Amino acid sequence: MTHAIEARGIGKHYDVPGGEIEVLRGIDFHADPGELVSFVGPSGCGKSTLFNIMTGLLQPTYGEVWVKGRETTGTATPEIGYVLQKDLLLPWRTILQNVVLGLEVRRVPRREARERAAELFEVYNLTGYEDRLPSQISGGMRQRAALMRTMVMDPEVVLMDEAYKALDYPLKIELESELLATVRRSGKAVVFVTHDIEEAVTLSDRVYVLKAHPGQVVEEIRVDLGTDSLRIEERRLAPRFNEYYERIWRSIGTRPVDAGRAA
Repeated sequence: MTHAIEARGIGKHYDVPGGEIEVLRGIDFHADPGELVSFVGPSGCGKSTLFNIMTGLLQPTYGEVWVKGRETTGTATPEIGYVLQKDLLLPWRTILQNVVLGLEVRRVPRREARERAAELFEVYNLTGYEDRLPSQISGGMRQRAALMRTMVMDPEVVLMDEAYKALDYPLKIELESELLATVRRSGKAVVFVTHDIEEAVTLSDRVYVLKAHPGQVVEEIRVDLGTDSLRIEERRLAPRFNEYYERIWRSIGTRPVDAGRAA
């Protein structure tokens, strides 16, 4: 199988007065179609730098990025979509206008753009909110709209950088369930950065654990919770949840105060 996205020996150094700082060293990873892969690790392990390299916004010092069997190192490609922690919706545009913004930039005909968006409004339960401004809807709805803005472009790979960090717990659980359903339905590859180990275990098919200074992969963990449920609350009750939770903690090098599942 051709990987949806692949990093081959990625390293990144920054020049500083008196020398250089090594941020990433020899990162190898891949994500396949229909797979959700997470990165977890301490602050300063270079997760955001790695994402910027994946999108082509940043050139690595060495190593290569491949998307669908084609090298894309240092090059922006429409096959990759990026969802940030902040929704960054334009406040003067309606939700529909925000969702189709990327299609407008690509000069997709207005009617086609709106038809493509209409399908997603139904999928993400935002039908009826097309003409609202971002200030007129909730934070969860804005985050859905931000994800729709990415998905309407039909990328092969979706990068998500702590996309649900700022949301309250019930809404976070709801959107995580929707994300799993989207991955399984669409066959897209999702690469997810999170500091939340519970989130990584619950969502991921595989977890890459990073160490810091410089950022390196210390372990790749394949997750099999023993359930096909897409509901986050059910996945967190799976018999093997604690096993993976503790394994990731040990890999990071920190013992949790309480290794039990979330209340």
